[in-house]
Amino acid sequence: MRGIAGRGPPHRAARLAKGTSPTLDPVDPMNAPMLQHWAEIEPLLNELLALPEAERAAFLNDLPTDKQVWRDTLEQLMRADAAADAAGFLAQAASLPLGGTTPAQRPDAWRPDQVLGPWQLIRELGRGGMASVWLARPAQGEFQREVALKLPHSPTPHLAERFRRERDVLARLNHPGIARLFDAGVTPEGLPWLAMEHVQGQELLSWCQTQRSSVRQDLTLLLQICDALQYAHGQLVVHRDIKPANVLVQTDGQAKLLDFGIARLLEAPDELEQTALTQLGQRPMTPEYASPEQVRGEAPGVASDVYALGVLAYRLLSGQSPYVGAVAQHRHALEQAILEFRPPPPSQQAQDPARRKALRGDLDTIVLKALAKDAGQRYATAEALATDLRRHLDGKPVLARAPSWRYVAGRFVRRHRFGVAASALAVLALLGSTAWALRSASLARQEAARSDAMYGFVVGLFNPNNSPQPDIREREMPVRQLIERGAQRVLDTLQDQPQTRARLLSDLSTLTQQLGLNALAKQLAAERVRMALQTNGPKSVEYADALLGQRDGWEAQGQYKEGYEAAQQALAIYQAHKERDPIKLARAHMTLGGFGARLHAAGDEEIAHLRQAAALLEPVSGPSTLGTVYEQLMISHLSLGRTEEAFQDAMAGVNANRRLWGTEDWKTGASEDQAGALAAMTLRPEQAQYLLQHGIDIIRRSMGADALLLARGEANLAQLLFAGEHRAEAMRHLQEAQRIAQLPAHTEQKAFSLTIAATTLELAQRAEDWPQLRQACKPWGQDVQAPQPTMRLRIIQACSASAIHEHDLERAEALLAQGRLVLSQSFAKVPAKGAVLALRAGELAWARGDRKAAIAAWQDCLKQADDTGLAWQAQAWRRLVQAQAMDPEMSARLHTFRQRLQRAGGSQYYAEFLALLDGPATPA
Repeated sequence: MRGIAGRGPPHRAARLAKGTSPTLDPVDPMNAPMLQHWAEIEPLLNELLALPEAERAAFLNDLPTDKQVWRDTLEQLMRADAAADAAGFLAQAASLPLGGTTPAQRPDAWRPDQVLGPWQLIRELGRGGMASVWLARPAQGEFQREVALKLPHSPTPHLAERFRRERDVLARLNHPGIARLFDAGVTPEGLPWLAMEHVQGQELLSWCQTQRSSVRQDLTLLLQICDALQYAHGQLVVHRDIKPANVLVQTDGQAKLLDFGIARLLEAPDELEQTALTQLGQRPMTPEYASPEQVRGEAPGVASDVYALGVLAYRLLSGQSPYVGAVAQHRHALEQAILEFRPPPPSQQAQDPARRKALRGDLDTIVLKALAKDAGQRYATAEALATDLRRHLDGKPVLARAPSWRYVAGRFVRRHRFGVAASALAVLALLGSTAWALRSASLARQEAARSDAMYGFVVGLFNPNNSPQPDIREREMPVRQLIERGAQRVLDTLQDQPQTRARLLSDLSTLTQQLGLNALAKQLAAERVRMALQTNGPKSVEYADALLGQRDGWEAQGQYKEGYEAAQQALAIYQAHKERDPIKLARAHMTLGGFGARLHAAGDEEIAHLRQAAALLEPVSGPSTLGTVYEQLMISHLSLGRTEEAFQDAMAGVNANRRLWGTEDWKTGASEDQAGALAAMTLRPEQAQYLLQHGIDIIRRSMGADALLLARGEANLAQLLFAGEHRAEAMRHLQEAQRIAQLPAHTEQKAFSLTIAATTLELAQRAEDWPQLRQACKPWGQDVQAPQPTMRLRIIQACSASAIHEHDLERAEALLAQGRLVLSQSFAKVPAKGAVLALRAGELAWARGDRKAAIAAWQDCLKQADDTGLAWQAQAWRRLVQAQAMDPEMSARLHTFRQRLQRAGGSQYYAEFLALLDGPATPA
């Protein structure tokens, strides 16, 4: 891997051009003009270094006349780059030679048995750009300890200073994980040398590959490296070049940290490290392991070593660099990746399925924390990183994430796997005693406090953090069975404790819904409504609370009509009682606005309900459903064709969830997914891809690889990528969405299943995969039933296209008639929703031989469509071109449409549509 030698990236070049670089050695006449003209030199150097070595001489020979003045400078920088390439075992990048140097000692002039000062050489161990390392022994005396003798290639003043610094650093360090310094000196010829411990072992990655090490063995090695580095930091030494080549593993499995040649003393002045190469924009480092602050040219500290540890851990555990794509490209791509790219979790890069499973979760989180772009967000020390690794190995909660009770409980269950059954029995016994405890609680305040604590403990064991998919769901069936049995016990008992029973019914219905026990959740919620009606009456606040307690179940089942009517009833009850609880009122308004928008095109009434819910929740401190309210506003504006407002609502939801729940909560991931889908609809494809992928990553880390929310995110990302140059990748995302949606645990989640089904139909139609489309349309027949009008339209349009292709024109007409009915009932004020039906109507007319009606329908499609229907617009344009129905005005509009696609994302994101516009001009 080439070092970042001799080329300042744009931010460095600008700094140098302004004269803000460190002071240069005045004896070098090249420095001042080099800095003055760096902006001119840098692009030439970039182009030169991008060429194969065999072509570089020709490049220099062919430089324009006005650029020939920089030929010597470019050759000098190229040599520095080559020296950096050669850096390896116990060596680092060479400095640019400055005035006053003596001729270099040729490394190939050294030979076995040669005596250099007090040492006799035995054999060469390694060679780098700056120095060679030889196995040596004392030339005289009885003490015959073999050492690794480090010898510089050129005894320049700067290199001698580097050697003196390495000697000073190593003299401080005495740790079993660090190669020791035995002696240092200068030969009579003026050649400095360092005699260090000879470590017999393999380079880290090579050792792990040879041993086929397990994840646990890899972590053990990382802990040894962390301990050695923490010791060095305690001695005020920053290594600055942590990488696999600088770690050797001995036969006994002990890792040794090597090469403090570019280490920095935290107490030393910065001037000690100002070499000519440093002044040209390079800090001594290995590019792939450099921290963002090193890339920016800032002085590295402990945080840089922690970052390099993160890169090393990523490489060791996953087998890949966190910047694997950029490493293979030009150096500038690597620098930009280090500064801007957030690496995927290492579990996603690992090839072995067992290793992927072992890395997923804690280790992903630990490594990504070490790799945080902001140094303040990383582990503060190597010891803090080691602590989390040890906690993971011990089965304890790691500290890299917020210590949620769900997570802590999940780790407890895994550590005490065989004690879970006993714990379950204890909780069931505790449930059995709840009635007695609560009855006693009514006797005195002290007993009441005790029973409340018991209640909180019981429910806390069920789901301490209100997660939609607790870790115990798949990993520990005994606990899942415990919840089912506990819920059943509540249904059958506590009849004489209505208030407490109502609380348990509420909490357990929510918990069982989140665990996918939908039938049981529905039963618990219905029992709560029945009990509130019987105990408190149909006009009580308790009854209104119980009605809204069914909201999650209605949404999961797509029962929007039932939910809407119940929310109307609940809000009326609250208003009659002058209820002031903002959480209750917001839930009622949110249900009315959100469910109403799904039942029919949202109007002012639905949006007013949602705005009221947002206004109620904004002042509420602590976690709330504010992000969900913004999501419902997004859906409402989208159903009205107000895509830009919908996008702004989606981003407001992202910001609300980040603030209320944190950047790693599943709610934040879900809102980023939704915002990504809206970014795609508003011609922001790059932002869309980032939000979608980032949201997916968050959901996967927080909820696991089978979370239902992942299916929606994968489907949205598939839609975005499908239109671009990565159709195969899009299909992989769609297949993953289908896999998740078809899991037995999700079979009752109809709303999500319909979304995946509709996406599958649309992409099959756009790909003209007629056999798949025909098969996917079979379950729907001619009467498409779906709880959401938007979903019905998506299915209708795809299946009508299939019917037209098969020349089943009667079925196609029936489907389009049904679609027009949906439009008139739900989207009368949203003409864009009808664009795709106009497209299909034109295709049906064409199939019947009615050219005039077909052209009119396709023109209607273009009039109605907005940016949410780019695919339909592209298809309509193609049909009109094929029908030879283009006049100059239409051609100008087509040109404008093509230009918009090119400006927004070009073929990278819109290759499908651009291909349609440039397709054959003959009728299909």
